[in-house]
Amino acid sequence: MRFCKYVICSVCAILLMSCASGRVMRISDVKVTGPKILAFDAPSAPWVIEIQNRLKKEGFRIKRWSSRTRVSDRVSESRMEHFNQSEARYILVIEGYAPLDWGRRCLGGGYRFSSISVDMVDTVTNETVFNVNGSGYSENCPPLSGSIFSDITEAVVDVWE
Repeated sequence: MRFCKYVICSVCAILLMSCASGRVMRISDVKVTGPKILAFDAPSAPWVIEIQNRLKKEGFRIKRWSSRTRVSDRVSESRMEHFNQSEARYILVIEGYAPLDWGRRCLGGGYRFSSISVDMVDTVTNETVFNVNGSGYSENCPPLSGSIFSDITEAVVDVWE
């Protein structure tokens, strides 16, 4: 009987640890002001759309590139500078791996991440505002569903005023 309780407790602990929840590390305490516009530096993966859709529901506009407008500025009579003007001050740098083949996907439509890491970077100061990272099962992976997409969305919403 004691052995069964040990096995059940061990299995429950393993199941809880395997859910993907993001560890949020806030690096800057500054609150972001201004329009809710983000650019993504992310792979073309279906799970990136999950993050994008959740942020759109929170009122964010998502750009694929932070800048695409080329600007020229004369800094002196003999010198002209050319640069890309940023359309989004903040970029979400998203890296991760989750198998996409049907044999390793969740039945509910979620993903099993080997790893996922998201940095929000301020393009003006070139500093990281926060990092969210984790591994394991995402939302929609019953019975092991995690909260990684919600954790990323909450982290972004929490830094905006």
